[in-house]
Amino acid sequence: MDSTTLTPPAAATAASSGPNSVRVAVATKEGIAVDLHFGHVRTFDVYEADEAGITRLERRSIDRYCKEDDDRATRMKGILQVIGDCQGVLIARIGPVPKEMLAASGLDAVDEYAFQPVEEAVAAFAAGWRSRSTTPPEPEAPGAAERLLHTMLRVSDIETSIDFYTRLLGMQVIDRREHRKNQFTQVYLGYGDNADAIGLELVQNWDREEPYQQGDAFGHIAIAVTGINALCRRLEAEGVKLPRPPVSQRHGNTIVAFIEDPDGYRIELVQRPTEST
Repeated sequence: MDSTTLTPPAAATAASSGPNSVRVAVATKEGIAVDLHFGHVRTFDVYEADEAGITRLERRSIDRYCKEDDDRATRMKGILQVIGDCQGVLIARIGPVPKEMLAASGLDAVDEYAFQPVEEAVAAFAAGWRSRSTTPPEPEAPGAAERLLHTMLRVSDIETSIDFYTRLLGMQVIDRREHRKNQFTQVYLGYGDNADAIGLELVQNWDREEPYQQGDAFGHIAIAVTGINALCRRLEAEGVKLPRPPVSQRHGNTIVAFIEDPDGYRIELVQRPTEST
């Protein structure tokens, strides 16, 4: 879903907000406790927390913007129309996907106050939100926390792809997850046995029958290898396509070859000058 900024309802803008005020939407049946699941909510009670205390502004309905049988994206747009001026959403239960969608629009959705009294929950959330927003971040050197995590590929046959990347290219399966509700298998692989070693994520959607088409923006995956000539001979003997045999680069002694995985994704094999052929 796009994160286009949506205009908050007129009723919301009517109530002025001070510099330290926090506006919170609450999923509640009768205004007593935070007791509605995100998938069931049709109305939100909106509160303002500031130095003077907790004030209930109004109850807002999403029925003006979406129907009960609308798809997830349409329903989410309706919800953002209603509570897009809030800093937080208190909910009894919310899944990771809608939570991420709300976060992308600047709303902090939390279920840690489930079934707690509304005003206590609003006060606790507001205190935490103010603390986070006023605490200056610790200085960090550019690039200190950022790093490339992995490449994700959608594949036609997960077991064939696992065999290719483990048996033929020496990777290890680091994690595997079966998502029965959303009908897909997810496998993480890498050269190592922990999360920091993950370099590749493979996904097979269970209801997919036709092969995936590689996008024209996709280039290749690059893997550092040793003994590149012997490796390419072994891969060819296994039936692996080799669109570009090992060739020395024009500048330096690096040797590069290209192979294709079972789904046709290109993989660049790179041997540095200090490594044996």
